[in-house]
Amino acid sequence: MEIIPVGIYGAYPAPGCASACYLVRGRSANVVLDMGSGSLSLLQKYIKLSDVDAFILSHLHYDHFCDALPLAYCPGRHLIYCPPTPSECFTLLKNAPAHDVRVINEGARVRVGDMSFEFCRTVHPLETYAVKVTEDGSSFVYTADAKYTDKLVEFCSGSELALVDCSFPSGTAHMVAEEGARLAEEAGVKIYAIHFSPTYDALPSLEKCGIPPVREGERI
Repeated sequence: MEIIPVGIYGAYPAPGCASACYLVRGRSANVVLDMGSGSLSLLQKYIKLSDVDAFILSHLHYDHFCDALPLAYCPGRHLIYCPPTPSECFTLLKNAPAHDVRVINEGARVRVGDMSFEFCRTVHPLETYAVKVTEDGSSFVYTADAKYTDKLVEFCSGSELALVDCSFPSGTAHMVAEEGARLAEEAGVKIYAIHFSPTYDALPSLEKCGIPPVREGERI
């Protein structure tokens, strides 16, 4: 598998960038995790939209799903997996004729090509799922938006890599760098930091904790 960070910001993106969006290239399929603001444009730098086999939305906060709405105007039928809440956001996606929307929940398993996807509900204000992606016995976890929990540590254990929401300041619905480092140690997994704020410089804290940040367009 290859992971390409398309959008790395939370809340709203920095100029010329995008909010949460990660392209996963498998041996026989391409899947996009989240479609935050600005991602529809930038995604096309890396792949034709017609070559995307499925979109998986971790939750329906705007900075993770809003560009799935104009996706409805792109040619073709778009397979989208997402939580069913909030209902008003889910209905917007479901009612788009070009979208084939299917519900995810904890314990669900989805297969796209040779990749399988499992879901773990995280602690976040909206119904949100971390995603484990497995192909040929190798796996990585995308935590999406999450607070530190033992449950999330267990979900990440056994994977080679995790993309972890640990770049916001304290007092938010996200982990701080120290919690990301704790997750990495307890799960025994290499992590990259994701979900950056355009108004908060997380790099000093991440560097202190030995956590590399994802970078837009970098192949992982």
